[in-house]
Amino acid sequence: EWRAVRIVASNLGPKSQDSAARVWRKPMTGRVKCNIDASFSANSDRVGIGICIRDEHGAFILAKTEWCTPKSEVHIGEALGLLSALNWVHELQLGPVELELDSKRVVDSFHSSVKDFSEFCVIMDHCKTLFSNYYGNSSVEFVRRQANEVAHNLVKAATLSASFQILVDIPNCIEHILINEML
Repeated sequence: EWRAVRIVASNLGPKSQDSAARVWRKPMTGRVKCNIDASFSANSDRVGIGICIRDEHGAFILAKTEWCTPKSEVHIGEALGLLSALNWVHELQLGPVELELDSKRVVDSFHSSVKDFSEFCVIMDHCKTLFSNYYGNSSVEFVRRQANEVAHNLVKAATLSASFQILVDIPNCIEHILINEML
């Protein structure tokens, strides 16, 4: 009986929940890619945010780490990460951008029209407003953690930093990942 179930399951093809990217991919020609992640440090009572921007060839452009206190719920920290990235990429006046997060809840909320007055939804409304005003021909997509390793490693460093950082040189904590993803 289990064998029959496995055969049927294998014939169905990929499930919709598995359709998210598992490996990092270069953005489309003429675009940049911005990977975003948030992390929570119980030791420092901080929410860390890591953002990495790469060009159409996958080459490093800039990265940013920042943090805020007090620690919040995971989805709120991830939403703050998206908001920070949207503000920063707009300030940099970069062209069309592919924004990627490993928070399905944030990405689903971004694409949803459901509204309420929770802190999370207020942050998401700010994200949607920024996006609609400044990000024509851009996208916000969910990717698996494996496809977001650069931002994930940056965010680990964010909660340990004394201040916010804009990184113009490739930081050691992500250099090996960037090299592997460019191969």
